[in-house]
Amino acid sequence: MTNTVCGTIEDILDTEVHVIVDRKAACQGCQATGVCHSFTKKRMDLRLSRPPEPVSIGDTVIIAMEGSSLLKASTYAFLVPLFAIIASLCLTQFIDAPVLYQALWAVLAFAASLVAVRHLGKRIEAPRIIEVIHEE
Repeated sequence: MTNTVCGTIEDILDTEVHVIVDRKAACQGCQATGVCHSFTKKRMDLRLSRPPEPVSIGDTVIIAMEGSSLLKASTYAFLVPLFAIIASLCLTQFIDAPVLYQALWAVLAFAASLVAVRHLGKRIEAPRIIEVIHEE
């Protein structure tokens, strides 16, 4: 299943375009939208590969992302840090480390997990522009 959303081209670079997507439109139908919107900006800024057809600033584009990519991204973003923290706390508890060391290792595990998430995220298929609607 492919998820699509509309965005507006804000800037055109050599090989990329800067697209703005209204978060309400992008998150339409998601069960967690109320929670997420309280912690995020009202719009998403995306840098996507420039489509082969000519585009202009202000054009509306339809962006597609595979459902499996969306699921992988969510899994990486939420579960990898959670498991890293839990694993570090279990390990430090098992070796009977002082609470201060447990907390320190949990913070370090979280930081390392963010590096891992960034690396794993590069394997996910990026969103792509599938249609350009030119402003007249």
